[in-house]
Amino acid sequence: MKLTLVLLVAVAVVSTTFAKTVPSGKRSRLPMELLGGMFGANFQAPKVPKDYVPNPRIVEDRFTSRINHFDPQNRDTFEFNFLWNDEYYRPGGPLFIVVGGHHRTNPFFIDETHFKDIAALQGAFLATNEHRYFGTSVPTEDLSSDNLRFLRTEQTLFDLIEWIDFLKREVMRDPNAKVILHGFSYGGALASWARQRFPNIIDGAWVSSATVRATVNFEEFTEDFGNTIRIKGSDECYNSIFRAFHTAENLLDAGRTDIVSSLFNTCDPIDAENSLQVELFLHLMTLSLELSMFDDFNIENVQRVCNVLTDEQYETPMEALAAYLKDRYSEIRDCFDLSFENFISILGDESVDAPQNAEFGLRQLNYHICTEFGFFQTAKSRDQPFGSKVTYDLFLAECSAVFGEWLTQEVLYDGVRLTNFHFGATDPRITNVLYTNGGIDPFRHVSITEYTNLLANARVTPAAFYTEDIRAISGMDSEEMLETKHMAEEYITTWLGSPISPFRK
Repeated sequence: MKLTLVLLVAVAVVSTTFAKTVPSGKRSRLPMELLGGMFGANFQAPKVPKDYVPNPRIVEDRFTSRINHFDPQNRDTFEFNFLWNDEYYRPGGPLFIVVGGHHRTNPFFIDETHFKDIAALQGAFLATNEHRYFGTSVPTEDLSSDNLRFLRTEQTLFDLIEWIDFLKREVMRDPNAKVILHGFSYGGALASWARQRFPNIIDGAWVSSATVRATVNFEEFTEDFGNTIRIKGSDECYNSIFRAFHTAENLLDAGRTDIVSSLFNTCDPIDAENSLQVELFLHLMTLSLELSMFDDFNIENVQRVCNVLTDEQYETPMEALAAYLKDRYSEIRDCFDLSFENFISILGDESVDAPQNAEFGLRQLNYHICTEFGFFQTAKSRDQPFGSKVTYDLFLAECSAVFGEWLTQEVLYDGVRLTNFHFGATDPRITNVLYTNGGIDPFRHVSITEYTNLLANARVTPAAFYTEDIRAISGMDSEEMLETKHMAEEYITTWLGSPISPFRK
């Protein structure tokens, strides 16, 4: 919804890098990738290979659902997008669903993953849906705060269940077909909650990096990010970042804003008396490193960035950090704009067609996490190198400024509390769900990493990053990763009962 607001993301389901500038095109405005990172857009969907060509057997269609499932007096409807493929389906086989999250639909996730390979073995019908309010599935004419009130997890679950019933009865012509769900990040959480709420309809779910525990203060993220820098970079790199951030904070506290402003090339001098501007500045510095080090979900980039940050040509770590960030964005901006008002104006655009909304779903995602999930990446823990000033006050102010004064701290806290109360957070009392996470995936801290009962389990793959386990089996897989993927196949086979695959005995 961010990494920071997060977690919990788009381009054809958002591979991972965003368009490089905000819609206005001004050379001083914030790069779109930073805005996306602010709300977890960069981590909503795993990277899709650039050379991927969709399977021609995949069919695109639309399903009509009610805008408000819980108001019998409101009969308004909308259509959401979905994809399906019956290439591997054999009569009597199950329905395999990749549950859509905060991103556009993408055929890749029913075409080139381990879940698809299991579907082929099981003779399954494959499909994936687009989440309401994202991509081409927006149910209202604009994204005003009033219209966004239908962006609720409970509404989405009913979209999913009614669509599944439609597929079984009208498309597969088999109302008794078993149903297996799969999903990642927030889509994974939805898949597990669907099994929890509708065990009579959903027979099992395999979820990867599923963000099932809502939290206002997601300080574990920065801690884990720091540990990854130590592991994949070096202690020297960690210490350099620590010194750079704390030096900047100390200079701002001492009133030497001229030094920091000049070094980081801000459009206007940093106002040290404006706590929100200071927090925004420091948080965007952290996000910039995050985006660089996790670019294309390749954590080997950590060492590449660390090589620059520890280069001996720079006299101080702060100079090295400033030089790196200026160089990263030199082609798309002349200076770094820290205006909270400009920042808010981009998110305040209620147009469905605005690029930040149509392509990346930023306003929609922001609303959903401000009202149900939180996931605010703070820097209050002492066990991380990114300073100490970024608190959830920054995100609370952003939520209220974008959506209205009604969205108070009390509303936000209550939304997070109710999400955990309704779905059980890390103790959902659930069966027939397999939770998988990577050992260096920061979202494992809001997922389930230890959970066992008769037909449910959780597994963490050592040294694996975000959603690595959903990829098709390859010769690059470690023994631990192969074990995770085989475990997913075995659990799904168990949930289905006797497999119909002719390749199994």
